[in-house]
Amino acid sequence: MTETKTYNAPGRRLLAAGIFFSILLGAFAASNYRSALPIAEGALRGLALTLASTIEALANRDPSLALLHGVNSRDIAFFAVADPSGTWLFHTNPDLIGTKNLHPLPHPEGSSNAFVERRLLLGTGEAAYEFISPLHINGRQYLLRLVLHTYQADTVVRRARTDVAILLALGSGGWIMGIFLYRFVRRAAGHRQEMAKQKHLAQLGTLSAVLAHEVRNPLSGIKGYAQLLEEKLPPGENRSFAACVVREALRLEDLVRDLLSYARPPSLHLEAVDPREMVELAFSLLQPEAATRQVHLECFVTPAVIRADRDHLQQVLLNLVLNAIQASKAGGTVQVRTALRPGTVEIEVIDDGDGIATTDLPRLFEPFFTRRARGTGLGLAICKKFVEEMNGSIVLASAPGAGCTFRIALPTAENTGGNG
Repeated sequence: MTETKTYNAPGRRLLAAGIFFSILLGAFAASNYRSALPIAEGALRGLALTLASTIEALANRDPSLALLHGVNSRDIAFFAVADPSGTWLFHTNPDLIGTKNLHPLPHPEGSSNAFVERRLLLGTGEAAYEFISPLHINGRQYLLRLVLHTYQADTVVRRARTDVAILLALGSGGWIMGIFLYRFVRRAAGHRQEMAKQKHLAQLGTLSAVLAHEVRNPLSGIKGYAQLLEEKLPPGENRSFAACVVREALRLEDLVRDLLSYARPPSLHLEAVDPREMVELAFSLLQPEAATRQVHLECFVTPAVIRADRDHLQQVLLNLVLNAIQASKAGGTVQVRTALRPGTVEIEVIDDGDGIATTDLPRLFEPFFTRRARGTGLGLAICKKFVEEMNGSIVLASAPGAGCTFRIALPTAENTGGNG
């Protein structure tokens, strides 16, 4: 079933644009961060290969490896040269020279130029880069272990992380600002709509006052004389004309009454009300109409107490139940159900009629909108006005061929306080 709701098309477009640009921004930040890791690894690898080449050249110039003590770089944590048995022939820590390596080193496999690289943590907890490669000295193969500090090379990674954090902060700030502006614009638009509505109601109030004074009083006279003629005239065409005048006068009276109800400023007396009592009263008043149309009335109302204006709620229920009866086919059923929600009570008026066209749903609660030949188009508008004045809401769920469900939500007596 389709429920009547108001959607903001520009708001949806802005939301879609925001999501698109957020995804784009996130993808850019992630791509930037992912590309930073290989750059850092490449920088460390390039430095390690350069240092390994330098160390090999110095070792071949001086097989005693004394020249290696001159290899200094702020990027080197330490380096060492081991023979095939694992004995350190050289180590930047002199105390380890001549000792055996307690932890076997991974040996590069493949060509003589192969190497092994990995990230590790030093005993101090510092992250480091380890590079192990063959070292050829005077035709013999040894093993070079070179451990580098990663701080300099990882600058690009840290910068990428900072960029990601900045982009996330900017994106979050943009969303917060966008939500704030969107809510501000919506409130401003709602305020303008409310002002326009109040202006419209004021104009209707003026019109209603004119109708009440200039139309209703003469109309009562016309109706009275027509009723008198209907009683006095003998059966025939003239009496039928008089009856027609009475019917149309009554219809005009209904229109004037509806106009006055819709345009009248709010005047509420909010009190604790039992919805079951209101539904049963509406059923008793409308039972003759339902019987004439062969429509069954069913009440499934659980005990509850709401805070509402008794007269307003009665008129809302009468309008909705009467509409449901008129929409139902012979043999159909009109149900009124209640459901308890946190802080509210929902009252549903359900019929099994033909339903309402989807194109008509958005306009259904507008004043003067009707698909009935003799309808005023004010009944549902009055229902919406009265329900909202009682701090409630009303929606319609309907689909062609599936009937209608009007759902009213009103606050419980415990959820509000005081009289309006």
